[in-house]
Amino acid sequence: MEHFLELKRKLALTLSFAIAIALLIAFVINYSVSKVSIINALVTKELPLTASAVMADLRDERLGLFLNSAPSDYQKRYLSNIDYGLDRAKLNEMLDLYHQEYGHNIYLVNKEMQIVARNNQSIVSDTASLLEINDFKAFTQTLNKDTSSYEIQHQGDTVLINAHYLPSLEWYLLVDTNATQATASLRDALYLNIFVGLFASLSIFGLTHISISRYQWQIKQKLSDMSSSDTLTGLANRYTFDILIGHILANAKRTQTPISLILIDMDLIKSAVLEHGSLTTEKVVQQVGHIIKESIRASDVGCRWSEDKFLITLNNCLPDKATSIAKNLTLSIQQAVTQQPVSINMPLNISAGIADYHINDTLDTLIERTERALVHAQSQTHHKIMYVQAPYYTVTHMTRRLNNKQHDIKAVQMQA
Repeated sequence: MEHFLELKRKLALTLSFAIAIALLIAFVINYSVSKVSIINALVTKELPLTASAVMADLRDERLGLFLNSAPSDYQKRYLSNIDYGLDRAKLNEMLDLYHQEYGHNIYLVNKEMQIVARNNQSIVSDTASLLEINDFKAFTQTLNKDTSSYEIQHQGDTVLINAHYLPSLEWYLLVDTNATQATASLRDALYLNIFVGLFASLSIFGLTHISISRYQWQIKQKLSDMSSSDTLTGLANRYTFDILIGHILANAKRTQTPISLILIDMDLIKSAVLEHGSLTTEKVVQQVGHIIKESIRASDVGCRWSEDKFLITLNNCLPDKATSIAKNLTLSIQQAVTQQPVSINMPLNISAGIADYHINDTLDTLIERTERALVHAQSQTHHKIMYVQAPYYTVTHMTRRLNNKQHDIKAVQMQA
C-alpha cells in the first residue's frame, strides 16, 4: 500500500510537470504564431496602407506637380531654394496627423538620405540625416527604387520600415513602426499565461499531494486501528491488550495500585446466531462493545477477548467497586439487546467473573482466576457475577491489613 501511494505521488508530480510543459509549449507557440501574424499584418497591410494614404494626399499638394512626372531643369532651378515649392511646415503637420491616425512614423528623405519632412516624436526627430543614425546606415545602403519592406534593430527594438520611391523628386517615403512595442501586449499575455499555467500545475500537484497524503494517513490510521483494535467493537484486541496489561500490572506492582479484571460472557450468543443470523448478532456484539467503551474510564482497558467474551481491566479499582461496575454493565447490556435498534427477542444470559491483582500474580494467573470466577458465575441460577479471591496473601497485603487494623484501633481509641 505504501509503495502504491508513493507511486501515485510520483505519478501526480510527473503529470503536473507534463501539464506545465504542455501549457508552456502551447503558450509559446501561440505567442510566436500571434507575433508573426501581427508583424505580417504590419508589413503587408498597415504600413503600405499608411504609405498609400500619405501619397494620395501628397498628390493634392503643390508637391503633386512632380509626383508623376519629373520637373524640368528650369523648374528644378527655380524651385531649388524652396524644395520644389514644398511647404515643410504644412507637410510636417500633415505627417503628424497621419501619425496620430495610424500610429506609425512617417518621413521623407532625399537620395542623400537627408530628412526632408517627418512627424514629431519619431525615431529620426533629433537628426537631419539617416546616415547619422548607426542602426540606419546598413539599411540606407539597401534602399532601391522598388517598394520594399525592411527590418532593422534600433536601440534594442525591432523596427519595421516600408519604403516607397518617388521618382519625380528622387525622394523616399518611409513609414516605420516599432514591432517590439506592437507585440508587447502579446509578450505580457505570454508571461501572464506562463504564470497562470505554472500556478495551475503547482496547484494540481499540491492538491493531489494533499489528497494522497491525507488518504495515506487515513489508511495508516485504519491499519493501525485494525492492528490494535477489534474491527467490530472498536475495543482493544488481544494483542494490544497483552501490551497494555503488561504496563498496567508493572505499574501496579511498583505503586501498589489495586487492579481488578472483569470477564463478561454472553452465554447464548451462538444460539442467537442460529436464530437471527450473523448480521443481527454482530450488531448485538457491536452494541455491547459500545456500552463497555462508554462505561469505563480512559485509564481502563476494554478488550474483546473472544467471539462472545469481553475482558475489562479496571485501574485503581478494588473488587467491591469492580463488582458494582460489573452489575451495571450486565444490566445495561441486557437492556440494550432487547431494545431498538437491535433486538433478538430471546433471553441472553450474561455472566461476569471478577478477580483482583496481587503482587505475586502473573498475567496468566490473574486471567486464570478471572476465568474461574466466570465459570463459577455461569453455574449459578441467579447471582451471575462472581468474585474469586487470590488463595494467598503477600507480605505487602499483610502489611496493608495490619496497618489498617492499627488505624482502626487508633480511631476507636480516639473516639473513646
